[in-house]
Amino acid sequence: MFKSAATILVAVGVSVSAVVGLAGPAHAFELFGVRLFGKDDTPPPPPGAISYSVTLTVPDDSGMEKPLKNGSRLIANEKEKSPGPAALLATARGDYQRLLGVLYSSGRYGGTISITIDGREAANLPIDAEIGDGASVDIVVDPGPVYLFDNVTIANRPGPIANDRTVPPTPEELGLKQGEPARSTVVLAAEQALIDRWREKAHPKARIADRTATAVHPDEALDVAIHVAPGRSAVFGDTFVEGTDRLDPAFVAYFAGITPGEPYDPDDLERARRQLRRLDVFKAVRIVEADQIADDGSLPITLLVDERKRRVYGGGVRFSSIDGLGLEGYWRHRNLFGRAEQFGIEGRTGGINGDNPDEYNYLLAANFLKPGVFTPYTDFVTRIYAEQLSPDTFRARTLGGRLGLQHRFSDRLTGQVFAQLERSYIDRISIGDGNFLMASLPTALNYDGSDNELNPTEGYRLSGRLEPYYEFRYDNVGVISELVGTAYYGVINDRVVFAGRAAVGSIVGAPIDEIPANRAFFAGGGGSIRGYPYRGVGPIDANGKVIGGRSYFVTSAEARIQVTQTIGVVPFIDAGNAFLSEYPDFSEPLRIGVGAGLRYQTGLGPIRFDVAFPLERLSGEEPVAFYLGLGQAF
Repeated sequence: MFKSAATILVAVGVSVSAVVGLAGPAHAFELFGVRLFGKDDTPPPPPGAISYSVTLTVPDDSGMEKPLKNGSRLIANEKEKSPGPAALLATARGDYQRLLGVLYSSGRYGGTISITIDGREAANLPIDAEIGDGASVDIVVDPGPVYLFDNVTIANRPGPIANDRTVPPTPEELGLKQGEPARSTVVLAAEQALIDRWREKAHPKARIADRTATAVHPDEALDVAIHVAPGRSAVFGDTFVEGTDRLDPAFVAYFAGITPGEPYDPDDLERARRQLRRLDVFKAVRIVEADQIADDGSLPITLLVDERKRRVYGGGVRFSSIDGLGLEGYWRHRNLFGRAEQFGIEGRTGGINGDNPDEYNYLLAANFLKPGVFTPYTDFVTRIYAEQLSPDTFRARTLGGRLGLQHRFSDRLTGQVFAQLERSYIDRISIGDGNFLMASLPTALNYDGSDNELNPTEGYRLSGRLEPYYEFRYDNVGVISELVGTAYYGVINDRVVFAGRAAVGSIVGAPIDEIPANRAFFAGGGGSIRGYPYRGVGPIDANGKVIGGRSYFVTSAEARIQVTQTIGVVPFIDAGNAFLSEYPDFSEPLRIGVGAGLRYQTGLGPIRFDVAFPLERLSGEEPVAFYLGLGQAF
């Protein structure tokens, strides 16, 4: 325990119950802080509630005013009436310990705290003391000096981990460095680091057996002695599953990937938690270790799960002033046969910017996924689809299907391999039209080294695609390949994030007029070069029409600037082109778009609104484009 001569003007040793109110369901809707409809359902204060005002007095040069304000519940609740005198008194008494914790966390062990209500010390007042409405609360804190670490000892410091060359943490590496400010938070963090280290060494029941932190007031120093009890080493025991309804519990245990007999490792439990969430069938997943290690050295593990509804449906809307409105919807069954098999149907309509439905883009697809084939990290996937793609220069009607496997090599690296057959009919284009039948083997590798899937601020992502193909009409054998990389770098506590993207693609093995137009490369649109039409950038034929190319290059850069907690602005520049050559021909000019956007942060990711201007317009192209969607551009 912490031992200190920090003085509280009166002792705090009384346990007092506080009144807690639970608000009912909200019936109002707010956006950007503005109530759009509904009424404020905040309940009125109870009878006998009293108001109060708080004054905090602390030396100006201490730098402690803000931390103490943040740590005081009296100050936090000042704008709301207290339910009554007893509740106010309970809050005041609790503030003694809360404010003392703030002082300790700043390394101050010789301070004093006084809290008075109408001039009377709160800790001396009886629980039934009379306190009138409009009470005056005065908090006076003398923080005292900052103490420094002096003598630090650690008993049972963990040694190296098997197959790990990292040096066991020294007190200095744990932050317990002689002469540094002796913040209590540093001591607690060091203890947790020691426990975590022992757990990584297969000691799941490691704990702090004893901690002595003694303030030496004449020296303004803190001596710390920590004794770690590592407990027995253990291996994983049997895995039990509780909470399943329609899911096979044996499959859940298998899919978690916890191997009995393997040395205990908390990283394996965290990976199992992520693995189970990936199934998308659970509302909640909790992994519970047995209270004791069994006589044979094994530690049983229990998976507590709560299943979601088996059927789900949803939809979305996207809009571009150039490409028009887009609508999409889906229906999915999450657990078709009891082992988290997913079957879904999705539909999408895009390019709704005219009165002729024959010009729209359509997609109808059926998908099936069976998780955990061969290994818990391998899924079997099939997809059957029918699609119409109708940009300005051609119309492609396609029927296709694919089946294959996707595998998670690690939390960051995934791979896919499929067999695919696609029949397409292309018309309204000078080259690449007619009937095509293509068999291919799409393969892909994706690495996600970013810190957030929806709104990254650090790291990078890489994805590569390689698709060998055989086209029956022209008897062509070739390869379609793509490589995409993105990078993110946050500064000023991630309030500004610089994001960049580069993408390159190539088709080899066939001339451009023997490649289906829907497989050729184009650039332009909200996910490519903003400001230009979707698939509106590429080689131009004799009629001034944009046709597809056998290669492309696109790059983007933007600064994501967080203005408030929920609102951000994003200036950006995009550039790129598609080329007739098999590989990008940088002797040809790039098309450039510039603009800026707004971001509104939600729990599902940022809502994105971008305004983009093409710097090199072709005849008939719009001078400005607007984009609305969910999520960052890349």
